[in-house]
Amino acid sequence: MADAVSAEAPPSPGRRLGAPLAASAVLAAATVYTAVADPYRSGFFPACPWLHLTGLWCPGCGGLRAVHELAHGDVAAALALNPFAVLIVIPVCLVLLGAWWRAGWKGRAAPAVPLWAANVVVALAVAFWVLRNIPALEPFLAP
Repeated sequence: MADAVSAEAPPSPGRRLGAPLAASAVLAAATVYTAVADPYRSGFFPACPWLHLTGLWCPGCGGLRAVHELAHGDVAAALALNPFAVLIVIPVCLVLLGAWWRAGWKGRAAPAVPLWAANVVVALAVAFWVLRNIPALEPFLAP
């Protein structure tokens, strides 16, 4: 019986790459939609519930507009809208997606994110959240 289990063929490359391909397609479609749509127009995208309830900026406020500007090649405008999304969130997501593709290509499981790395990203998000709501820094960090 153990021989039957060990004799199973490994998943095909198409099967191993299906999940990263689906995730990439969703991210690409969302990016294209955000690039084509006008996130500056009121009511087109949902408003930030945190901003609506508290009047304070969250770490994601301005993120959609930043992606819109990046898709149009305006890095400076994207950085002005949400530097945390541009400098941390998007690069981390791209690295994780690339690692997932690489693991699938080589027939390995998707790599796990080290706990320390996740904690660093969360700590940076909290620090950015606090800093962007300090009145003296708001002109520089508000979307």
